[in-house]
Amino acid sequence: MIKKRWNLFKNIISNALKYTPENGNVQVFVSETSDSWSVEVRDTGIGIPANEQKKLFKLHFRGSNAINSKVTGSGIGLMLVWKLVRLHKGKINLSSIENQGSVIKITFPKDSKRFRKAHLATPSKQRIENTIDNVPPPSPEIYENAQKKENINHRRILIVEDNDELRNYLSQTLSEEYFVQVCSNGKEALTIIPEYKPELVISDIMMPEMRGDELCQAIKNNIETSHIPVILLTALNNEKDILSGLQIGADEYVVKPFNIGILKANVANLLANRALLRSKFANLDLNDEENDEDCINCSQDIDWKFIANVKKNVEDNIDNPALTVDVLCSLMGMSRTSFYNKLRALTDQAPGDYIRLIRLKRAVQLLKEDTHSITEIAEMTGFSDAKYFREVFKKHFNVSPSQYGKEKKTASKEGGEKKE
Repeated sequence: MIKKRWNLFKNIISNALKYTPENGNVQVFVSETSDSWSVEVRDTGIGIPANEQKKLFKLHFRGSNAINSKVTGSGIGLMLVWKLVRLHKGKINLSSIENQGSVIKITFPKDSKRFRKAHLATPSKQRIENTIDNVPPPSPEIYENAQKKENINHRRILIVEDNDELRNYLSQTLSEEYFVQVCSNGKEALTIIPEYKPELVISDIMMPEMRGDELCQAIKNNIETSHIPVILLTALNNEKDILSGLQIGADEYVVKPFNIGILKANVANLLANRALLRSKFANLDLNDEENDEDCINCSQDIDWKFIANVKKNVEDNIDNPALTVDVLCSLMGMSRTSFYNKLRALTDQAPGDYIRLIRLKRAVQLLKEDTHSITEIAEMTGFSDAKYFREVFKKHFNVSPSQYGKEKKTASKEGGEKKE
């Protein structure tokens, strides 16, 4: 309780200092009566326009003069202060005159009668021990299934925001559905990304050290991170700024104040689209004309070229059994770790499995042509052992190579007869 009250006072004092010009004054007064105690914060800052004061404790509200002052803020802090004060049975009063200053006074009751219905949420030590003793230990399968479910449902998100209030608000809200990591500027984000490997980044634009648009550009121009969707948050709402953000590769551009429901929908849509793209890359759907149109999106272009180059390098050496992951990394000009992380992020497959898939796709084409034996096709696709080729083929397609060839031949004949 003490910590929460300290946080709300910290917020009010921080606001007073933020919106009070240089050489102005911020004063804090503490007083008490027999049944209450109060803290009053007075400042000589920009004040709040009279016609906007009723909206002060609404989510994302910021005074028009505060926005015009170009001082960054989220409009979340005072709403949280108001909620915390009410939670602790207190009262909050505001008086403000534009261009002269503001006075905010918070009063809390001393007696504990108001909290009679409250009770400790933590049970006694003895009660905890009894509860644990009476519950049988869960089976390993339960742990394994829970872990699988958690991994499926939780994606990693990185929030980059220098405003403490907004950063904490976004973290708490999105943590209900995602794993969330936070930092306060773009420079710090670039050190976190290689280790944390976020599947989406939400970043403010106006930040110290490195701006959000600069961070976005760095992410999209790096082959190891270009696949990560980026949502830019900003108070800059003119068309020029929005176009600039989109042109550097931002996947979404959200203007403050924003609706948290819409932001969450954008996050879900971007993650779903990335999943569809992973499926397309994993299935090697790169040759259709309709798929080529996807390259128009600059945020995907570098990833599309990466997958196309992987496919080309394997196909150029497809009859060579010595084409290993290390050889492919060398052809791509990447370290084994960087190549593994990139391919895994784009296809959800390990490099060895992806090479094998390309070989099998070529084997299917050769089987359809019906001009080579199974042993010849195995050699032509880099499988030095025909028996191993049959095993791998059947495992992937649920049918042996010879049976696959017969079915395709039968289907082709039936198709020809129907045409006649």
